[in-house]
Amino acid sequence: MSNEAELPDVDYVFLVDVLPRNHAGRSASILTKTRLLWERGGRRSTIVTAYDSSQLDDISHDLRERGLLADGVTAASLHDYFPDPTTLADQDLHRPFEEPGMAWEHDQAAGQFHFFEHGVHRLSKRLDYAGRPIVLDWFDEARNRIRSDEYWPNGEQRRTVFFDRYYGVARQELLHRRDGSVRLGIWWAVDPVTKVRSPERVTTFDAAGRPERYLDSYDEIIHASLDGLIGGRPAMLTCEARRIDEWVLGYRRPNVRQIHVLHNAHLRPPYDDPHRIRPIYTPMLTSDGVDAIVFLTNRQKNEAEAHFGPHPSYHVIPHSIAEPEQREPIERDPMRVVMMARLDQQKQVDHAIDAFAQVVKAVPKARLEVYGRGVLSGALQAQIRRLGLTRNVKLAGFTTDPVAVYRSAGLSLLTSKYEGFGLVLVESLQNGCPVVSYDLAYGPADIVKDGVTGYLVPPNDRRALAEAIIRVLRNPDRQAAMSAAAEASTQAFSEAAFVQRWAALFGSLAKNLSAAPSPRETMRRNHPQGGSDEPADAG
Repeated sequence: MSNEAELPDVDYVFLVDVLPRNHAGRSASILTKTRLLWERGGRRSTIVTAYDSSQLDDISHDLRERGLLADGVTAASLHDYFPDPTTLADQDLHRPFEEPGMAWEHDQAAGQFHFFEHGVHRLSKRLDYAGRPIVLDWFDEARNRIRSDEYWPNGEQRRTVFFDRYYGVARQELLHRRDGSVRLGIWWAVDPVTKVRSPERVTTFDAAGRPERYLDSYDEIIHASLDGLIGGRPAMLTCEARRIDEWVLGYRRPNVRQIHVLHNAHLRPPYDDPHRIRPIYTPMLTSDGVDAIVFLTNRQKNEAEAHFGPHPSYHVIPHSIAEPEQREPIERDPMRVVMMARLDQQKQVDHAIDAFAQVVKAVPKARLEVYGRGVLSGALQAQIRRLGLTRNVKLAGFTTDPVAVYRSAGLSLLTSKYEGFGLVLVESLQNGCPVVSYDLAYGPADIVKDGVTGYLVPPNDRRALAEAIIRVLRNPDRQAAMSAAAEASTQAFSEAAFVQRWAALFGSLAKNLSAAPSPRETMRRNHPQGGSDEPADAG
């Protein structure tokens, strides 16, 4: 470990809604940020999930085994810091794997064991890395999940969730103390359109399971848990997800500085009017209690200021990219065009396929390879056949080596509706692969130098997209010049620059920040297991 950045000696807490086992860009950026604070700044940090689950210990073990969770980083569930005088029993309760009268099969793809009673799927079990049952999902005859029982690693009951059979989401949730008794009950309301949940009623229970207190808001639970986590020590609390903003914005402590990071577009579709703000972003962008708001691009900061006005709390810190690997040279195929994209609505891969129908008329040897998986795979494959592009366009599936793909390609594409940053553009340029991209919100204008390292075309303009691709493929000298300029253009996104930017922000916020006495000081050192398997928010 080499300390390259002067990071303040404070606690670093990164608050997320969930930490998924199979994560995408937002969670990857948080894992990278905490790793760099440890490796380059020597500072430990805690990633804390606001939604509860018993899988986090197992998820953390998996991420650490894969090298994604750094040694100096702890993952924990926020609810585990809510006041609880009980402790976990030392003995293992040995929850049985077998279920009387049921047969089972191992679904390796889902990481679960499915149990059947007379052919009816009744139960699914998830085991942790040590083979201990941690989640039991129960189903009715229509395969609606009706209840989930979750356990601590020693087999003690940790959480019980009852599901709405119509919406398929949790409606009543019971959180248990470490001795197994119920301590909190949460009733969830469900928006019938978005299916987004919000706390409707929160009840605390005494040790005998009797209702003790009805809370005015869920904020009280969140704030008490944050007090238990942070105590009186000076801390940087960074909120990384919009759907938990409302619970955090009112948390003001003299020893805590609050930072919010935007991971996605704050504008409503079609993302071209700076005055059409997504409602979920408004509380955070207008709050007086936020010490810093971090945008990933200058364009997004500028558009926020166009609506809300200049604000001293607004900062820009783009994502980082690791130093390029030292590899043997690969011969670049100038006719090979590639995309790294999920096959879903946001990425608009169908635009690239439509554009390629025009490209191959002008450049018959051109080929497009799309690396990614998703729900639109079948529809996109049908589109390729309908346009007669089966020889020129290929859905190549998931790749474990995107670097090799970029190093051997002549051009990459980005056709998304929106992005928070567009890290794939930086990865492409770092490996000498020029880019043609929609000039979308946000990322491309901050990353691609139009006419130098690639081309930016108007969003959703498939004809302009095709023309830009043809312009590159028909001009080998221009393509080579763009490739040569690409790698040097990514220096602004180096890991060293990233850590220095964060160190500067943390340093400015740490001025006059000192420890404050707290009755919950001793709770900080207790890091019980926890986590969340809720679906991730765009951030």
